[in-house]
Amino acid sequence: MTLSRSRSAFVAASLLPSLLPPLSSLPPRLLPSSIAVHVPPPSGFIAVHVAKALLADGFKVIGTVRSEEKGKYLVNLLKNDSFSFVIVKDISEPNAFDEAVKGVEGIVHTASPFYMTAGSVSELVGPAVQGTVGVLKSAKKNGKDVKRVVVTSSVASIQNTNVTTPGKVWTESDWNTFSVSEIEEKGDKAAGYHLYMASKTLAERAAWEFIEKEKPSFSLATINPPYVFGPILHQVESASSLNTSVGVFFPTAKGEKKASDLPGTVGNWVDVRDVAFAHAKALALPEAGGNRFITGAGPCCVQDFTESLLKAYPSLPNIPTGQPGAAAEANKKSQVFDGSKATQVLGLKYHTMDETVKDMYDSIKAKSFL
Repeated sequence: MTLSRSRSAFVAASLLPSLLPPLSSLPPRLLPSSIAVHVPPPSGFIAVHVAKALLADGFKVIGTVRSEEKGKYLVNLLKNDSFSFVIVKDISEPNAFDEAVKGVEGIVHTASPFYMTAGSVSELVGPAVQGTVGVLKSAKKNGKDVKRVVVTSSVASIQNTNVTTPGKVWTESDWNTFSVSEIEEKGDKAAGYHLYMASKTLAERAAWEFIEKEKPSFSLATINPPYVFGPILHQVESASSLNTSVGVFFPTAKGEKKASDLPGTVGNWVDVRDVAFAHAKALALPEAGGNRFITGAGPCCVQDFTESLLKAYPSLPNIPTGQPGAAAEANKKSQVFDGSKATQVLGLKYHTMDETVKDMYDSIKAKSFL
């Protein structure tokens, strides 16, 4: 099946009981059969991990991709007969997912641009909002079996950057109103990071407003991660094409940081596998519906990267050693996105920085980027 003129990817999945433990040992599931999951190009960093998590959970996954080449890459990567794909070339096209949502019981929509250098409001905000609302419209129109939609949002829709209080804790009850006001006032002249943050905010707002006004038969949940680190699975042709979050780590892994750069600042972080786990559980657990979930393991800095790298590879060249305790002190000044709700409701247990950094470094090296 080919769906014309769409920019992103889509995946569907059905539960295979033979792959699961006895039902008596499982928590209640909202979705007993099929799931649709968006696996968007060009990066697909999170989405591929989501597909992998669903397959591991016993679901049959149908992914949407932008091209036959992307689909074949995923088939070869995942090596699972329960994965298939359809082509959707432009997710912002009206009715792009009308056919793809038929016969599935859940949707995970991960497709949204993540970069801070957009030149215009329309370059980021339009695709983010239209893509998200378009999926929901298609689900209501043709997805008679859909019970849950999970949308990948971001802490960008939560944090107001004009609040600079050190140690400020942000929760799911917070909304970013500042970036939206910035683009309303300044338009294309607003800072690139405000364009990105506003796009995530307006897309998520539009999703919740759709649920409130249209009252579809399905429920909604959103996953709101900060910087997402971890091993690369998606198709990447060169180091310059690394997704934004892994691109933050890459200069450290390449040995470009000096002692004077430490402890440095990064922000809050989470492992991509934890984000994938959260998507899968938010899709399947009844109690997750109607909720936003921050997936955050806490603040980190450049020295956290260097310390974890040296623990894994003590002889790694050009990795500076910072002052003992400097990383912890630097992180105390960071604002925090509280990820405890995902732990309590979804059962998420966060990876450690040491685990994440080692696996991320290994995956970059495996692609011969180092």
